[in-house]
Amino acid sequence: MVRLIDVEEMTLTEFHYKRYAQEYKEIDEEYKLHKLAFLIRNAEAKINKGTEKKPKEEYAFKEFKDFFDYESALKSVDDDFITRKSIKKPTNKLSPAQIALQRNSRKG
Repeated sequence: MVRLIDVEEMTLTEFHYKRYAQEYKEIDEEYKLHKLAFLIRNAEAKINKGTEKKPKEEYAFKEFKDFFDYESALKSVDDDFITRKSIKKPTNKLSPAQIALQRNSRKG
């Protein structure tokens, strides 16, 4: 809805559906912002490695790969795609013409 004329020309049902979709879109954006804030907090997490007298903190994640393994995530998507692609379809599946021929050839 870029122009006011678009709003004026749509039906009330269309308007409600667009408003409904917009609310879902805003909730998705809010979800992404909250997820980002949560990930920032986790990325800054520190572990206490020292003692009471000599406190020493280190980051829980030394490298980005410890926090998010990009290559592993891509590999899991590729593996899933290959698995789905390699599922064999039954070879004895009949074509619609063959099914029609079988049904029409029955006596009865």
